[in-house]
Amino acid sequence: MSQHLGVAETVGTSAASVGFVKTRINSPRVELAVGLADHAEPHDWTPVNHRTMSRMPRSTRRRFLASSIALATGVSTAGRGPRLLSAPPDDGNQSYLLTTNRDPQDHHDPQLHLMVDDHEIAEQKHVKRIMNRVKKHPRPVLMADRPWEGERAQAWGSVIQEPDGLFRMWYFAFNTQRRFDLLDVGGYAYAESRDGVHWIKPDLGVVDFRGSKRNNLFYSCHPKNKNLVDEELARRGLGLPAIDENGDQIGVINNLDGLTVVRDDDDPDPMRRYKLIANMQDHRMWAPAYPKRYPGVSAAQVARSRSVFGQYMDTSPDGIHWTRRPQRLFPALGGDYMMVTRDHRNRRWWLNERAHDQGGRNASLRTSKDWRAWSKLEVVFGKGSDPQFNKTFQWHGGITPFNYGNVNIGLAERWPLAGLGATCELVCQRPGKKWHRVFPNRPFLDVGAEDSFDRALAYPSHNPPGRVGEKLLFHYTGAGIKRHANRGNPMSMGLATIGLDRFAGLGQWRNLPPGHVRTKPIKLTRKHLAVNVEYMEHTPIRVAVIGPDGSPLPGFSLEDSRIPVDTKRLYSIARWKTKPDLADLVGQQVSLHFEIRGAVLYSYRFYPQLA
Repeated sequence: MSQHLGVAETVGTSAASVGFVKTRINSPRVELAVGLADHAEPHDWTPVNHRTMSRMPRSTRRRFLASSIALATGVSTAGRGPRLLSAPPDDGNQSYLLTTNRDPQDHHDPQLHLMVDDHEIAEQKHVKRIMNRVKKHPRPVLMADRPWEGERAQAWGSVIQEPDGLFRMWYFAFNTQRRFDLLDVGGYAYAESRDGVHWIKPDLGVVDFRGSKRNNLFYSCHPKNKNLVDEELARRGLGLPAIDENGDQIGVINNLDGLTVVRDDDDPDPMRRYKLIANMQDHRMWAPAYPKRYPGVSAAQVARSRSVFGQYMDTSPDGIHWTRRPQRLFPALGGDYMMVTRDHRNRRWWLNERAHDQGGRNASLRTSKDWRAWSKLEVVFGKGSDPQFNKTFQWHGGITPFNYGNVNIGLAERWPLAGLGATCELVCQRPGKKWHRVFPNRPFLDVGAEDSFDRALAYPSHNPPGRVGEKLLFHYTGAGIKRHANRGNPMSMGLATIGLDRFAGLGQWRNLPPGHVRTKPIKLTRKHLAVNVEYMEHTPIRVAVIGPDGSPLPGFSLEDSRIPVDTKRLYSIARWKTKPDLADLVGQQVSLHFEIRGAVLYSYRFYPQLA
């Protein structure tokens, strides 16, 4: 069973100085709040003194953090030139760090049941499904503020949370002016953060910008690794070698779109631990549409550049140093936008791109377990998904799918054809079923208020949410209003958060009759039940365990239920008057009957034992 990183709980002799990392990855998800631990699998806790670490010499902290990533990737960063990981800020308040090789963005957990749809619900009364509202950071968390970045920092890229908790961002810095004196401004950049809020742009020593490699650019399509915009590279006929599926060079590449970086822990070759996947092009293919931009391009050059067009992959041991010989996975079919995320449940990859026969931007997926054999493209949301498709909106870049609990969740990008605001909807899929929209036409990630940095657009980065403590972190591109005639809309990176597992819930409030929710039968394999509840009033939620005949089992009625009201924690342990747990029922098929008063039930989860 896959695991999930949380924030450490302080235990031990001196809470002021020493603690143990007592957190697990993915399972259990909330033991920090309720004191649970899952001993179903062996694991190691790593003691870390966070105050001592904050006072370490910077070089010592760098070595410690580098050792964490070396364990995760199997590759030592020693002697590789620039440091791979930032030291944490010296504020003395960092969480204890967990050294592990598990993925903290793997949210797959078959014991976690979300209230995002009715699939597992047999009966409900006097409740309504509500969408949780994300809380946005009031300002951008990352902006284009370096001479080589232009005026945009946008999430046509990825945010990876490493096993030790470090956030790493690969993003697109864009110069919308494209003046003759700015043809080396804009590119593919990198940043990192300990909390997802405060970001550092390290000097990587990789790409040359005006005679210096002291910058945070990690990739260039220039043969000599100089920074130059795609249009100018195309005009000069320059680019990286475009390698086809058979290993033959078929042309050059000078543009990357839909940039995604993933960490592939299943690849046995540590030199291929990180993978960069993007729609790659020779921009001379656009010469017929923009003859003034690409003068003198022959018909033969256009034809050859079109043959290059496709979805490509490059590899790296550390996410910084790449082979710069991208190989095509397959030709592109219906547009230049794409992204890749991991399907941990099925040990495969999702690749999102556009189908070409939908008459507009759409969301379509294909899958692969080995990066070579890909499934047929499946249209998830297109012209048949909504009668207003192609009238008032299209699906811009598709969806960002990820496992969550025992379902799949995604953010679907809506592109407005009327009105204001490029936003995201919450979508969901039960394994083996079709994707569906949880709250059609209601944004989960919405644009901001007047004069905000994300007034015009809010689109997520190409990855599952990260986690810090009991919060999920969604990084996104925010676009503001265009204020200069010769520039595009300004873009910067924003941050939105929700409580752990709290995408949507079933709620009841005030003086209405109590709400009731009965689940479909579940086979109990673990003896403890935890419920994720947001209390609006000081009234406890109650849960009964129902047998096959529809009656409460002895000792497990609503009247026996004992769940304390705790507004400081997300999860609470279910107990009954004479039954401390579900141990007597393990192996049986039962249903759960929740009674809800003045609260929202977001999820419930089963655990094997309490700490």
